[in-house]
Amino acid sequence: MRGDLILPYSFSLLTTYSPKKIVVGLDAVDVCVQEFELKAGMKVLIVTDKGVQEAGIVKRITDELEDADVSFDVYDGVEADPKLSNAEEVAEKARGGNYDAVIGLGGGSSMDMAKVASLSVSNPGRIEVYVGVDTVKHKGLPLYCIPTTAGTGSEVTRVAVVTVGKVKRAIVSSKIVPDVALVDPKLTVSMPPKVTVGSGLDALSHAVEAILSLDANPMTIALGLEAVRLISENLRVAYYDGRNVEARYHMSLAATMAGLSFNGPGLVHGHSIAQTFGPLYGVPHGLSCAMTLPYIMEFYLPAVPERLAWIAEAMGEDVYGLPLREAGRLAVEAVYELCVELDVPSLKDVGVEKERIPEIAEFCVREWVRPNSPRLLTREDAIKILEKMWEGEL
Repeated sequence: MRGDLILPYSFSLLTTYSPKKIVVGLDAVDVCVQEFELKAGMKVLIVTDKGVQEAGIVKRITDELEDADVSFDVYDGVEADPKLSNAEEVAEKARGGNYDAVIGLGGGSSMDMAKVASLSVSNPGRIEVYVGVDTVKHKGLPLYCIPTTAGTGSEVTRVAVVTVGKVKRAIVSSKIVPDVALVDPKLTVSMPPKVTVGSGLDALSHAVEAILSLDANPMTIALGLEAVRLISENLRVAYYDGRNVEARYHMSLAATMAGLSFNGPGLVHGHSIAQTFGPLYGVPHGLSCAMTLPYIMEFYLPAVPERLAWIAEAMGEDVYGLPLREAGRLAVEAVYELCVELDVPSLKDVGVEKERIPEIAEFCVREWVRPNSPRLLTREDAIKILEKMWEGEL
């Protein structure tokens, strides 16, 4: 228990979670059979979505499997922000197929549903009962994840997100961490600019919030700061010229590092707010996180100015000789300016009614308790943040 004390991380038990192996490289999918240690006669389930299927990416994987005499089934019914019904359908497919392993191929939703497929074989009953922290009792089928976006970091995390009604919930367990993450930046080159922005700023929000978490430690902070640096230097390039493979490579690496950075420390109230209004108004997860990020950073500035100063420096801001709070403010402004340049909308722009802000704030504070947050978020605080987000002004 944390009790009434806030201890520095050097006095805390440090825990990190990671796949057994992480492979990053151009055309890495060409060696997926070897990296996943698949053998002739095995049978795998590929969990993906129709967009990835239509883009021809699934065929690249299945061609490799066929050459190795590995049989497979493809489930391509993953929805964006999958509901529990989608998770139950995936579980039914996995339980009935006598598979030896699961491959998650796609964005965060596909990889999260691959985690559900894996765990469902060893853990009976409805998937809903596994929503929460450490409710998964048994390790599932071997799980291999290949991201086609550079954002969620799900290829390395212990989290699988499902939408329950209009509320985002998560299965959080070390038993669903993928066994191998295979990151091929070339798979992200076809992402359109809007998806590039949403996924890239999602990764940035993961890194920033992980750094701000009270449960951060020297290892996770180092990963988070390097992810911030890479995103700051490469997201604009990837947005304006998606064919730039160097930028895509560094964005893919940053997303994976950001995922590792929050695996132990968790996320803070930026995700609380984003996961409240996002499902209500059909705003994609990455975009809702981007809309929230500069405002939650501003909220945390009085509590952790030194950490925001680190973030400012990682973003290339000149903080030399500045008081910590002024240096930290530069991080807030840098992220805000990045969001403005990349056309991130306001709450007003996505149709949120201003009169509903108190209701959204109340729900957020009630449903998303974050004991790792460096500052308590009250209903009044949430209202002020949401009002600023509605106007789109710091």
